[in-house]
Amino acid sequence: MNAATLALLIPILAISGSFIVSIMKLREKQISAEHNKHNQALHDELNQLRQRVEVLERLATDDSFQLKREIERV
Repeated sequence: MNAATLALLIPILAISGSFIVSIMKLREKQISAEHNKHNQALHDELNQLRQRVEVLERLATDDSFQLKREIERV
């Protein structure tokens, strides 16, 4: 390999390497954005389920509900 070929090859490799690095950074940002959306959806679902459990706990501890349950047993 002579000096002229080496002088031409080094910039080509540097440009190609920087292009590959920028593509990898872009993909990482896209994946991160998708993960954030998914985490937000899970967080929203968790909050909805907590609210439903609170309602069910109130119903289960309500005196009139317990009385109805006892009447239905008999």
